[in-house]
Amino acid sequence: MKKYSIITIIAISFLSCKGQTKEKSDSTTNLKTPVEVIQEREQQISQKSYSEIGELISTIEFKVKTNNRKDFEDGFIPWADLENPKSDLPNLDKKDEIIINEKQIKIIIDYPLTNQYEFTLKSEKGFTRGQLLMEISKHYYLLYEEEEKTATIKTIPIDKRTTMYNRNETNGKYGVWGHDIADMDISEISVYKTKTGEIIVTLNIES
Repeated sequence: MKKYSIITIIAISFLSCKGQTKEKSDSTTNLKTPVEVIQEREQQISQKSYSEIGELISTIEFKVKTNNRKDFEDGFIPWADLENPKSDLPNLDKKDEIIINEKQIKIIIDYPLTNQYEFTLKSEKGFTRGQLLMEISKHYYLLYEEEEKTATIKTIPIDKRTTMYNRNETNGKYGVWGHDIADMDISEISVYKTKTGEIIVTLNIES
């Protein structure tokens, strides 16, 4: 199972691939370790409010049917894979159901980013779970590619990470930190309507 709690991620981050221990914070200069920075940002994201966007119309779950009743008693994994969405698409619950009956929506991706990424989708027939899963995954790949192209601090390959397993922060257009796409899944979306009638979708991403 690829899913880890943030506690687990933090715990393993203190050991390097070579078995070295991570350096502690400098109590003299009060410098924060990369793990402490990730902890703070995860907490900030968990407390973030989107109420300023407008009226919350609905929240919609993404879950995947599974035969693994040991870990998932109800027969559903409560998230869908962003790295390889095609693997989950056949078993995505109600994948063909139109969940947003609008012709145009704007989707905001703000995790794990310093500067948010936005994109617009249009459809005369509205939007299904399957369609949104594929589009959101596609745009994660696009923004990560753009981040790498515009960054002078590049992503450290996984096999080269020595002090922590989490993705290092890069300084490109979006300022990606803490997680590779392989770390993340989507569990839910929230649909808002602005005062001008625009439909904006935010994402609940598990990592």
